[in-house]
Amino acid sequence: MVEARTVRESRIVMSQVMLPGDANPFGNVHGGVIMKLVDTAAGVCATRHVRGQTVTARIDSMSFLQPVYVGDLVTLKASVNDVGRTSMEVGVRVEAENILTGVVRHVSSAHLVFVALDQSGRPRDVPPIVAETDDEKRRMAEAKLRRANRQRGDEAVRAMRASTDSRAAILSWRRPDAPFVLVGHRGAAGSAPENTKVSFQRAVDDGVDAVELDVHLTRDGVPVVIHDHTVDRTTNGHGAVSALTLAELKLLDAAGGWKSHGEQRIPTLDEALEWAHGRTRLVIELKGTERPGLVEKTLDAIRLHSMLDDVMLISFDHFALMEAREINKDVCTGALYVGRPADPIALATACGADALCPHWSSVTTEDVAAIHRAGLAVCVWTVNEKAEIDAAMALGVDGVTTDLPERVAFTVPPVRTILPMPE
Repeated sequence: MVEARTVRESRIVMSQVMLPGDANPFGNVHGGVIMKLVDTAAGVCATRHVRGQTVTARIDSMSFLQPVYVGDLVTLKASVNDVGRTSMEVGVRVEAENILTGVVRHVSSAHLVFVALDQSGRPRDVPPIVAETDDEKRRMAEAKLRRANRQRGDEAVRAMRASTDSRAAILSWRRPDAPFVLVGHRGAAGSAPENTKVSFQRAVDDGVDAVELDVHLTRDGVPVVIHDHTVDRTTNGHGAVSALTLAELKLLDAAGGWKSHGEQRIPTLDEALEWAHGRTRLVIELKGTERPGLVEKTLDAIRLHSMLDDVMLISFDHFALMEAREINKDVCTGALYVGRPADPIALATACGADALCPHWSSVTTEDVAAIHRAGLAVCVWTVNEKAEIDAAMALGVDGVTTDLPERVAFTVPPVRTILPMPE
């Protein structure tokens, strides 16, 4: 029998001053910075309660009540609200103090669910929680209500997915008799300058079913195709994408180290969609999601080019996927993640995703089978070596993203085979 613990035994308080690097050019701290602090505080609290390893299973709710500014002292107060058999809810209150005036503001609140793990990474029992004060008892009652609502919501979504089968829409992209949908990562990033038209065309020439690309907003609010938050690695320029106008970005050479391809320009999302229409499908990763308007402008461009049925939006920012679904319920979405969450299906359910997009090494055949039973697709990244391609095929995944699509080809259409590796 695991010994019960009181709420105060695991309660934690942590503070951090917000620096210019945490904020946009106007001094407003990015929501993602606050989210990271919230997850850290909640994780420490959960681990302290369990006295063992824990993992974030879901963000049940998070409210941004007021902006946070550079120079504010942000304080996070986290405590366990309620526990189940192997999981627990942690509540976090975020306050921001103007250290010049002493004014303290309640700026955010969140409720996160954690799962306790044993040394082998499997769920383990959580110590019971003892609520001593009236406030703790109230929070426990509210947490039990949220858990009941979660369970009802998850059951409803799973029932809906069983009838609609989100996986079917993604599998429709696959060529007949092919084992999976083949996606060119940033075009054919292993053979041409990434996220450029020449890379996209190379991927199509190499037989992909879809081209993956990344989007950020320029300083003047135009969606452009580039992976990094800065232009330094892939162009001859310097600085943040969000600090440069479209006109300034268009002056840069995006060929990177691929001098044999001549000068290349950073495409706008409009240009990429216009190129893709009638030629291939697109997998668009929402990268600069800290900029308001990215999701809406991306969907506007997709609608303008009549590509809604030929695009999947993916992101590590699952709130961005939720926003996309709120704007257009018919858009296909995929949730990127790393590691092995305790319940990947719940992760997809929470943001309404049609597909789960893990690294190929993080999934098992059992994971894939369970995800398929929930009506969801599994699309893995980034698979480049022959052994990795073979492993992905053995897993039974639905989509494979690669930098080198030339290593997977159609020899006798429409049957895809693995080409030998070059010596």
